[in-house]
Amino acid sequence: MHEHQTALLTEDERKFVMAVQNSIGGADRRLANDPALLDKLVRAYSEARRLGLRREEVLANFLYLEMQAPGFHRKPVIRKWLREPGAAPDDRFADLIDVLRKKSQELEGNE
Repeated sequence: MHEHQTALLTEDERKFVMAVQNSIGGADRRLANDPALLDKLVRAYSEARRLGLRREEVLANFLYLEMQAPGFHRKPVIRKWLREPGAAPDDRFADLIDVLRKKSQELEGNE
């Protein structure tokens, strides 16, 4: 399955997904030891592109989040937010990441 999925990506996309895989693997041993990590990242990358995400930073954040919380983008509130008119999907997702970071910092401050 891995070869088929990665064959559907351009060379630049393959390099990008593999770079994210290496970064994730270096940051999280649990994920690094997952033999299906690359396949999961390829699927997540394809889903992110279908959602309209294009910027590399946004795509990388999407992949990281998808590995930490699989299917997060299918939750109705997230799906609705990403599809709201008025802003590009990249901008909407970047806003979502900013909100999540702020909430995380607030939670850490309350401990």
